[in-house]
Amino acid sequence: MISLKILKQITKDGLELLKKEEGLIEGVVYASANERTIGRIVYMTHLPCSGLAEPKSDEDFGVSVEMWFKKGKKRLLGMGHEANDLTLEGVKRAIAKARRDAVEDRDFSGFLKKSELPKKNNKNIKEGAKSSFKMTQKENSELIVKLGWETIEGACEPLKKYAKKKGIDLKKLAFILNGDNFIVKERMALSTTNGIEDSDEISIVLSFITAMLEKDKAKGSSWGAQLFPEVGFSAYDFGKRASLSAINGVGGKRVKSGKKRVVFGHQAVTELFGSLYAPHVNLGMIDLGASMFAGKYGQKVASEKLTIYDDATMVGGAGSKRITCEGYPTGKTMLIDKGRLVGYLSDSRTRNKMLGRREHGKVVLGVDPHEVKQAIVSRNGFRFARGGGRVAGASVGIHATNLVIDSEKAVNYEELLKEVGDGIFIGRLWYTYPVGGYTSGIITGTAIADCYEIKNGKLGDPILPNTLRLEDNIGEMAKNIIGIANNQMPTILWASDEITHAPWIGIDEVNFYEINGKI
Repeated sequence: MISLKILKQITKDGLELLKKEEGLIEGVVYASANERTIGRIVYMTHLPCSGLAEPKSDEDFGVSVEMWFKKGKKRLLGMGHEANDLTLEGVKRAIAKARRDAVEDRDFSGFLKKSELPKKNNKNIKEGAKSSFKMTQKENSELIVKLGWETIEGACEPLKKYAKKKGIDLKKLAFILNGDNFIVKERMALSTTNGIEDSDEISIVLSFITAMLEKDKAKGSSWGAQLFPEVGFSAYDFGKRASLSAINGVGGKRVKSGKKRVVFGHQAVTELFGSLYAPHVNLGMIDLGASMFAGKYGQKVASEKLTIYDDATMVGGAGSKRITCEGYPTGKTMLIDKGRLVGYLSDSRTRNKMLGRREHGKVVLGVDPHEVKQAIVSRNGFRFARGGGRVAGASVGIHATNLVIDSEKAVNYEELLKEVGDGIFIGRLWYTYPVGGYTSGIITGTAIADCYEIKNGKLGDPILPNTLRLEDNIGEMAKNIIGIANNQMPTILWASDEITHAPWIGIDEVNFYEINGKI
């Protein structure tokens, strides 16, 4: 993998080249290198299979240039990227592309300035990152293979006991285990004409596993996300948990349409509050008028039981990073505090645009942006790309890191179930998306695994997968929270760089439709 030293040097040398450009006002040279190693699990008891597919890996690196320059009476903004090249010739080509594709952006007021940085930089120490970067690709592959077989072994333990108890041959169970274990390593460096010169590196291990008993129409899942290497990451346990979940789902029944008292599990909460709710506290969505929270700064927008914040400095957090891709030190950003909207995920460009267009800011925020600068701090400007890593070819966007869903009144999960009484438990949702546009808050999603009835405050009979569809308003759901458990778990979604630390959440009056049933 490309060393951090090389990335830092090319941004430094590239900046000197960029400074010579005619009409240059400000500029940024950014370089990145990412390495991903994936172990795909394809294990079946009833069909020939390899169990663990061949480990695969991919690596990307490159350099990009952003430049703000004068051309005649106009000020143009452009970005150019050169993949698989970390030379000055590559920088020259990136500059040429930036000039070629530049456009006028009258709201742009410059890149992040050193004067905008906090006086105290954070010292987020990520133990283990250095040693993991010393591993060769062969060692990465050997580790991912080891994790894969441990996952399969873990899944087979409860499966064998289940088959023996039922007196069934393993092959007749039609058991399927699939999913992925990932090792992701990322490095980045940047240098700017505004005096910012910095770099960062991080490595993480991710796992997402699904188990199915095909003939019994039962499905279970498990997942994990941690800094690498980190004590406590057990692929064996992930496999075992997924298999047990599928076994517990045997005998699933249908549930009729109607409004339900619901406890959402970790993965479902991540879909709802990480994927569908968090975009509404993204300053870019606020600026576009695409958020249901437009004009509601400081107002109560959810139950007082709900608190949400983003914290890239969380010790051991898989989403932790020292600096943003603009060079701003990361930190903790309060978003929802006891039900009140108190902050936004932001980058410097959107923040400065909001400050520069004061009247517009008053309308979309509901308050003068100059009076709430602490609520729009630039801690979330990242060049994420689907699949993991920070990529030079991606533009700076606004993203969460470790998104934490919490409550000042969090309870034990058993107490939460008792509070709900009779209802349903939804462990995993799929195909969740807004159906009436983001501003409406109307969402839908299908319950596909890890779902149960709740009877007298305890988990009861399993619910048949793919027979219930949620259709409700996420904003109203957040207001109808019954309780939040204290069992947060780092949870990932497919191709997501953000990690949601999700607890179980109980919500009242949630609307569900029975699929292929009477509506």
